Amino acid sequence: MKTQKKKYLIVAFAIIGLFLLTSCRGGVQEYKPISGWNGIIDILVWPIAALMWGIGKTVGFGYYGLVIIVATIIVRTLAWPIYAKTNDMSLKMQLMGPDQAKIEAKYEGKTDPESQQRKQMELMQLYKKYGVGLGGCLLPFIQFPIFIAFYQTLQRVPVTRNPQYKLDFSFLNGNFLGIDLFRSRLDEPVTQFQTWGIIVLAALVGITQIFSQILATRRQKRAKAEAQANIPSYRQPQQTDVQKQTEMTMKIMMYGMTAMMVLFVYSSTAALGLYWLVGNIYSTLQAEISAKTNKKRMEVLKTRIK
Repeated sequence: MKTQKKKYLIVAFAIIGLFLLTSCRGGVQEYKPISGWNGIIDILVWPIAALMWGIGKTVGFGYYGLVIIVATIIVRTLAWPIYAKTNDMSLKMQLMGPDQAKIEAKYEGKTDPESQQRKQMELMQLYKKYGVGLGGCLLPFIQFPIFIAFYQTLQRVPVTRNPQYKLDFSFLNGNFLGIDLFRSRLDEPVTQFQTWGIIVLAALVGITQIFSQILATRRQKRAKAEAQANIPSYRQPQQTDVQKQTEMTMKIMMYGMTAMMVLFVYSSTAALGLYWLVGNIYSTLQAEISAKTNKKRMEVLKTRIK
């Protein structure tokens, strides 16, 4: 459990670090010609920008808000297989839970090096049996470069509304419910409606993010209760101090990430707020759909593990 906690912390700090690095490099950046590269992240920025340009010229009808909504749905749908693999890893860890609890109980209070070595060997064999490894813990991290690239694209679009660029977004209408998606609350001239519009978007991003995490926690508790339904209460494994500490760490990370998202929306163009709002709603629906099929998926995994 301590090792897992370290993995989560490493991933969390890496995510925060990447966001800070990609957002604090001198503000909005311009697109460079194909012959002049603008960093490794452009491998993903250019396809997303081309996708948004194509949507704007077709089903987006020239409206930036509609372009963001459609592009977000397409990109998140393409990333669904990664989410499905992550979901499978969570199911495997649920299946592995009782066996892991037995090993933890077996070596409880045994702190000598020999016992700890045997415990680690048994845990490694258990992880191998259920197919749980470091790669599974890092699966959510694979999606992150895509979200960084989308963020970078939204930051660059406002300054590429000019025919001199290969992707000219000057045809887009940035008005979305009275909010100018091309502008932040710091751009001059700024109106009170623009400022309050971005504040509302930031608040909605925070609310939907927390709501999504609350639903995820409830699903986990429900799944745990169902898994232990046939086990008498006195035989059900109780949470260890380490597990409680890990759970608390994850909650702190969750609220920290939510606060970071709200601050980014508050200080960026309104487009970022719309993107994250749509993304949060999509992710919530995605998780609920997956939860409906988890029972069948769990049975499939059981047969594979056996």
